[in-house]
Amino acid sequence: MTLRTPQFAFGKAPLHFKQVVRVSVLASAMIGLSACSSDSDDDTSVEGEPTVGEETGDNTDLSGQFAFVATRAADYSSGRIDRLSLDEGNIVVGSYPAAGSNIDVDTDGVRPYQIGKFLVDSITRYDAENTSVVDYQYSVKGDEPTTANPTDLAFSGPNRAYLTRRSSNSLWIIDPAAETEEDFKLEEIDLSAYDTDMPDMTDAIIVDDKLFVLLERLQRLESGSQIPDKKGYVAVFNTNTNTEIDTAMGSDGLLGVELDVTNPAALQYNEETGKIFVVGRGNYYENEAITDDYHSGGVQSIDPTSYETTLILDDGSDEQNEDYFVDLEIINADLGYLLTYAEFPVTTLRTFNPTTGELSADLLPGLDGVDITTLAQGPDNHLWVGINDDTPGFYRIDLATGELAAERVATDLVPMNIVFIDVPQSEE
Repeated sequence: MTLRTPQFAFGKAPLHFKQVVRVSVLASAMIGLSACSSDSDDDTSVEGEPTVGEETGDNTDLSGQFAFVATRAADYSSGRIDRLSLDEGNIVVGSYPAAGSNIDVDTDGVRPYQIGKFLVDSITRYDAENTSVVDYQYSVKGDEPTTANPTDLAFSGPNRAYLTRRSSNSLWIIDPAAETEEDFKLEEIDLSAYDTDMPDMTDAIIVDDKLFVLLERLQRLESGSQIPDKKGYVAVFNTNTNTEIDTAMGSDGLLGVELDVTNPAALQYNEETGKIFVVGRGNYYENEAITDDYHSGGVQSIDPTSYETTLILDDGSDEQNEDYFVDLEIINADLGYLLTYAEFPVTTLRTFNPTTGELSADLLPGLDGVDITTLAQGPDNHLWVGINDDTPGFYRIDLATGELAAERVATDLVPMNIVFIDVPQSEE
């Protein structure tokens, strides 16, 4: 999950093949420049993209447990994907060049994928062992006049994945193993029924052969602002047939699950609870085109079988609130981490109970009123918390004790989102 300035976009999760086997979600980064959406339609920082086959950095073959971090310069002038070795003390052991600063990193559990977002419009697959290898870089702009703004990948197998395209009405079904760009796109799914302009599809996960696609459903104003004037939705598809499922939880003829919150950020499936969790940010940018209640967000759960929803935690009202809710990471039935937003760039990490909805009044030392950019549960049983300050990097919270690890993990640039991959020893 990741925050953006002055709005937020939420990225990937650790260890996610984005199915039931996925440990937990997310992850996203500070790049947006419009009003209330999760991925900016205004960032124009684009750099030269790597060429397939060119040497991109450290070409050493490595094995072990690694983190791959999408990072950006403080002024958004450049970006990079760093590879960190968890086995060697969480240090950077190679990097991949990025197609600008507006990027995320995702994984199918085997390789890192760079998602080049607004105006970049590409998917780049790298080799996890050897940073000098670029498997491919394919355009995903399609027929969009300006940008498709790809935001997330949900993998259903080695030859099929679903790509959300925020500035488009069509979600793409792709073959991540395609040897040519011509064979990369397999099909597309039309989501235009969900809004009069664009459905604003962002996150996507797969649970029990069902694809869940998060739709922000923002209104685009002539000024360029995007405002949360209606409730968010989750569209659900059968991944065996790619047909939409009628959840009986929609309205106005829509088949998906209508949410109680507006401006939803990210989807996370938690295996212990058997629930999908959504955080809604409401009108956290306080765009005055909507003045009745800026606080129209909260934490909501969805049963992936019955599609019933529960509003676990309301973000309050403009008069009484605990700031805006902008990100979360569910650990188990009793522990979740919630990121709240007071103003740009002031955020606070708090704990809450995903079952009872009780928000703890205790604040975490060092994580109160700072610029937190991303959250992800790591394979080391720590919560990785991205920080943007004079020494960017990660704090790590021991999930067994709730205590901060003594050392910070350093990154040269600002971390935006992170995924984890176990790289096996290469066969000689």
